[in-house]
Amino acid sequence: MLIFWSGAVSSPAKDFGQLKDAQVALAAKRYADAEKILTHLAAGGDAKAMWMLGELYMKGRGVQRDYSKAKEWWEKSAAGGDPNGMCYLAQLLGTGIVGPTDSKRAMKLLERAGLQGCAQAQYCMGLSCMEGFVTKQDYSRASSYFESSAKGGNGDAACVLAFMYEHGLGIERNSNKAAALMKSAKIHGCARGESEIGRMYCYGVGTPIDYGRAYYWLSKGAADGNGYAMTELGGMLADGKGVKVNAERAVDMYVKGDKNGNPSAKYQLAERYRRGLGLPKDLNKAKALFEDSAKLGDKKSAEKLNLIKSSVAGERDQK
Repeated sequence: MLIFWSGAVSSPAKDFGQLKDAQVALAAKRYADAEKILTHLAAGGDAKAMWMLGELYMKGRGVQRDYSKAKEWWEKSAAGGDPNGMCYLAQLLGTGIVGPTDSKRAMKLLERAGLQGCAQAQYCMGLSCMEGFVTKQDYSRASSYFESSAKGGNGDAACVLAFMYEHGLGIERNSNKAAALMKSAKIHGCARGESEIGRMYCYGVGTPIDYGRAYYWLSKGAADGNGYAMTELGGMLADGKGVKVNAERAVDMYVKGDKNGNPSAKYQLAERYRRGLGLPKDLNKAKALFEDSAKLGDKKSAEKLNLIKSSVAGERDQK
């Protein structure tokens, strides 16, 4: 069992007031102020503050971006019973950005968080059922999770559920419900949902591959600030999927994806410097980017970094 001790026990009322101060600071983009408040509360055992602190480290707001520290705080938050901490830790475990992938544990965490009414966890469970991650692909079950999440105010879930109603995936096709859900999604914000729909069209999940629609939905997600959508657009522009190959725009999207916290974007930029794709070949710049990404905990970047070091050592030996 994890025990946190700050030397004194704060009153719940005082902690709630400080947590609200942190939320106000975050809304005003005063990230350094928020970090100080959240660190103090986390040291006193506040599981919600731990979750929020982990998010600051994940996004590099008020602190240096550090995926490993984000994971550490989410581990503590989840152990403290916070459903958001469980949900965010699950997403990190599912991607394997820091350490080995642990999909089974990720699903258990999502289930626990979902039972506590965490709309984000219910949304993630819906995606897992829809795409067959760990659990068997089940559109009907996926729509049920999305329904619960949308009722909890999750705009991304409403967005994907609208997609399911439009295509009749696990539920009866209903264009009116799809339109109503999409309207609701816009009110709550749905950048991730738009990005997921784009990815479904791009990879043929629940619908035939359609790069034109994929580009449309990913562009909407990117315009709403989703780093994943920006990175996927970069890939489409680099490979000419549904659009003309445009290496310069691809690099631009990867840069934006990196700035918006998508781990794959920095890796893609480094690869382009390593191989001279859309950028002048520059092993030093590639190495620097891979090093940055590896420090954040990205395993693929660490592997490529070793590859560059081996290549440089081999050239040195030949001389």
